[in-house]
Amino acid sequence: MPVRPATLIDAAGIAHVHVTSWQDAYRDLLPADFLNRLSVKQRRRQWKNILQVSHGHTLVYEHIEPAGERQIVGFAGLGACRDPDSDSHTTGEIYAFYLTSAHWGKGYGAALMRAALELLRELEYERATLWVLRNNQRAIRFYERAGFAADGCTKIETLPGSIEITEMRYGRNMQ
Repeated sequence: MPVRPATLIDAAGIAHVHVTSWQDAYRDLLPADFLNRLSVKQRRRQWKNILQVSHGHTLVYEHIEPAGERQIVGFAGLGACRDPDSDSHTTGEIYAFYLTSAHWGKGYGAALMRAALELLRELEYERATLWVLRNNQRAIRFYERAGFAADGCTKIETLPGSIEITEMRYGRNMQ
């Protein structure tokens, strides 16, 4: 199966997906200069640290080329819900869910989401949540197809450079 648990050696591939997917998915939603400053090298350091010390789980979607070359084209980070109004014992959260734009619309994201939800079920969570950028219609449609619905909760986050973004929480039951 092309979806598997991430290992430390995957940090560079995850970082590449993280940066390029932000640059493509948020092109019309965030300032270009902010997106252009995103660094794969910096993200790689962050992902090495996450994969070494995290109590969460990271899954990668590994595409295998006909010649046998393997390339990480997506990842999902998940674990206990971090929201103060949720019970972290019964609610899981998808912290990050990204796929390279070259692989959008090909079923890779759906397969990765199925694997992420299955892992949350195995971890015995009754509910799953995630946060999505308010105007990210493509992602919102994808999450809704996966059974998520907005629950009315929003938050404002501040990115480097004092860029404020509004995120909406989506959730679903795990039955």
